[in-house]
Amino acid sequence: MKTLTRRCLPFVLAALAAAVTSPVLAAGKPRELSWEDLLPPPGSPLPPQPQAPSGIPGKDGVVAAPGPALSPLYPYNPNPALDGQLVKLPGYIVPLDSDEGGLIQEFLLVPYFGACIHVPPPPPNQIVFVKLAKPYNLKSMADPVWITGTMKTQAWSGDVADTDYVMSGEKVEKFDWKQ
Repeated sequence: MKTLTRRCLPFVLAALAAAVTSPVLAAGKPRELSWEDLLPPPGSPLPPQPQAPSGIPGKDGVVAAPGPALSPLYPYNPNPALDGQLVKLPGYIVPLDSDEGGLIQEFLLVPYFGACIHVPPPPPNQIVFVKLAKPYNLKSMADPVWITGTMKTQAWSGDVADTDYVMSGEKVEKFDWKQ
C-alpha cells in the first residue's frame, strides 16, 4: 500500500497544482485573453443556429421569408471553452448608453479602434457585449482598456452589431502598451 501511495503521490500533487492554477479555480485571478482566443478551436462544429419564423404573409398573399435572427454573414460561433470563465480582455469601448457626464454601463468591446462605427462590424465572435457592475467614466473611445469579468457564450443582438459573447464586467483598467 505504501508503494502505491508513493507512486501515486506525484500524480496527485500534479493534479492539485493544475487545479490551483486553473483560471476557473484560482480565486480572483482572471484568464488573460487575446482576441484569437475568442475564435472556436479549428474543426469544432457549429452550435445550433437561431431559427427565424418560417414565413410572413407579404403583399398580394406572397410569403416573404424573414432574415435570420443574427447577421447572415457570420454564424453564431463562439469558443465554448470560455463560457463561465473569469477573463481579462483588452480592446476599445463602443458605448451603447451614456449619461450627460460620460458615465457608461453597457458597451461593446472591440479589437480595434473604430470597429462598429464603420460598416461592416467585426464578426460576432470578435465583439463582446459588456454590462458593467458599476458605471465607468469614458473619457475617450480612442483609449484602449482591459475589461475583467465573467464571459458567457451567449448571442446578443443590437442596432450596431451582433455578438457571440456577453460579459458581466467587474473592472475597467487603462491598457498599458509597455507591458
